[in-house]
Amino acid sequence: MLKLDVRYFSFRAYDGINNVKQKIKNAYIKKSQKQVEDYCKKGSSAVQNLPAYIATWGLHRLAGDGVKYAKSKSEETKYKGIVYQEFLRNLQELSHVDFNPEDPVTLMKMELSIYTGLNRLAIELGREWSFWVVTILGEAEE
Repeated sequence: MLKLDVRYFSFRAYDGINNVKQKIKNAYIKKSQKQVEDYCKKGSSAVQNLPAYIATWGLHRLAGDGVKYAKSKSEETKYKGIVYQEFLRNLQELSHVDFNPEDPVTLMKMELSIYTGLNRLAIELGREWSFWVVTILGEAEE
């Protein structure tokens, strides 16, 4: 049974969102400060939707969308790939469950009991990310 110190859990979420912010800044480096802030706010919206997304569709779909949006040529959706992939990396580091955040097949081939436990942990991590996101990325914007 995995036991987590809630302070460590919270710190990992806080650190993960800070990584998202830095990656968004790097991905949109040629954009104005205002445009970067707008993508951060859109990222905030994506983070706040993570618990519902995972509960509805599962981690394997989140991983698939993460890959799709990260490879997208559209700058209007690239931030979603950054959010989703960083969230999965954060989950993988926290859980120590062996899966590749950039390969949904590793989640689909996982033993069911491990996958469902990981999915449940991801929902809780998503809630913790949602708690910190406004402080770091700003108020959500659609």
